[in-house]
Amino acid sequence: MLSLTEWAMISKPNVPKPNGFILLEVLIAMSLIAGAWIGLINQYQVMAMRFVQSQEKHIQIRAQMNQFEIAQVKPK
Repeated sequence: MLSLTEWAMISKPNVPKPNGFILLEVLIAMSLIAGAWIGLINQYQVMAMRFVQSQEKHIQIRAQMNQFEIAQVKPK
């Protein structure tokens, strides 16, 4: 079965084949893919930043706990 554009080309042989629409489809597809990649990279950076922040907070809490425990053990 012929598509609508193929049927239109057969009925009007002097009409040039439309190539601009294919270019538009490719540009839209590329922009969607680029947008998805940018979104994924942004989410990865946010997760990495939160992980580093939680590790820094963990180190800080651990240091405070050590100081407290050392202060409790020292004779007065």
